[in-house]
Amino acid sequence: MKLHEKISLYRKKNGLSQEELAEKIGVSRQAVSKWETGDALPEVTKLKALADTFNVTVDFLLDEEKTEFLKQNEQPSVTMLDRYADKIDNCVDNISSKSGTFFKKYGWLSGIVLILFGIYRIVINIFTIAPFLEFNFFDSISGFALILSIFQILIGIAFIVGGIIIIKKFKPKRT
Repeated sequence: MKLHEKISLYRKKNGLSQEELAEKIGVSRQAVSKWETGDALPEVTKLKALADTFNVTVDFLLDEEKTEFLKQNEQPSVTMLDRYADKIDNCVDNISSKSGTFFKKYGWLSGIVLILFGIYRIVINIFTIAPFLEFNFFDSISGFALILSIFQILIGIAFIVGGIIIIKKFKPKRT
């Protein structure tokens, strides 16, 4: 049995979530997730903490041949919910790291979307304001609608400014 399988097995056998084990060891939940999938290995000091938490030896954790701490045919009491929760945690870790990379590379596109949405808000509300300019401003219904439309235009301007800031922040680097 490989190290990542033992970590997962003994965590579940001890009734710990990835979050709880991470807290005991002093690492992030993502670190535990990577250990259990085999994407990363724990540091030496963390191996000792894992062994202490699971009440096994470091030698046992590292030796793929040793299984003496498991009774024959013993399986941890793992519910289906536990299995799917771990899979979901791993998927979230993958998505968040990939989306972060994607946003760093193409974040400027969201700035363009904000600018276009801001322009749309302004244009729509300019056409809304035009008929009200003929009415008395103090007429309660048309006055309220006029103020609301002006507010919407200001929001459109805020979207445009925000879009420009995002484009500058995530502007692609030229090499």
